[in-house]
Amino acid sequence: MDKKALQRVTGRFMQDLYEQQQNRKWTDDGLLFIRRVGEHSSQVFSSGVPFQLEQLHIGVVMKGEQDVIVNMRHLHLTAGTMLIASPESIMQQEKRTEDFDMQTIHVGDDLLQAVFGGTVPPLFGHRMSDRLLLLDEQALTLLLSMLDTLWLVLGTDYHKSSQHQLAAILHMIDLFSQHEEEDAENRQPRNVAIFNRFLSLVAEHCDRQRTLDFYAGELCLSKQYLGSIIGEVSHRSAREWIEEATLTRIKVLLKHSTASLADISEKMSFAEPSHFSRYFKRLTGLTPNAYRNQDS
Repeated sequence: MDKKALQRVTGRFMQDLYEQQQNRKWTDDGLLFIRRVGEHSSQVFSSGVPFQLEQLHIGVVMKGEQDVIVNMRHLHLTAGTMLIASPESIMQQEKRTEDFDMQTIHVGDDLLQAVFGGTVPPLFGHRMSDRLLLLDEQALTLLLSMLDTLWLVLGTDYHKSSQHQLAAILHMIDLFSQHEEEDAENRQPRNVAIFNRFLSLVAEHCDRQRTLDFYAGELCLSKQYLGSIIGEVSHRSAREWIEEATLTRIKVLLKHSTASLADISEKMSFAEPSHFSRYFKRLTGLTPNAYRNQDS
């Protein structure tokens, strides 16, 4: 991900991308429903090119397989899996089978707040978070039926009721997630669960917290024990994961904002801009300005 600039994917971008397609519908309040992603998306989101989501993204794989990297986690998508990626999530599509296809819905922040009355569940509300759910036959049948209803409503004079249909879908997905978390506690090795939680916390807090002490405290573990778990599961150090997440966030700000280096330094909680510049150069070999001005 380090070698190429990140593309920011907005709702408007996705609408324009599928403008000539018959398999997309959208509303003025921030909902975009793409019925078939298919080959069309691969023309833009080619393998190896990272992009950042501006909106909540929920995708249900209909057929085929694909490997993706989401917020530093390598995931394998197969038929019946559902990917949930929050705003600001950084994704990179890897290899996919020729028959790969999925349905996706994209939800803007204002609409998300309206659906949940201002109290958005962590599954959808945390920045740079992601979940991959494997739906059983009953859950998949139910979800696809609800998506079919939403699709039909969007094509009628009653499309204003789509917010209610969306609310039902999101509440159901949140319930699916809760059930899977309960099951995972019983079947997933504890060390893997701790590592995955660590990655989620790093993605959420790396702009403010870059010490192992902080993450160990959040997980109620000693930093020595947490460090040993991370090394055992990933064969990388906690510091490497924290630096990768921090560097990715900085690159997004450098390439996709006009913020000054001083503003970026402050946003990323560096004591001084000079500290920020040294940190970036140590990890990339470039100054922040040199990276911002280089060809994408």
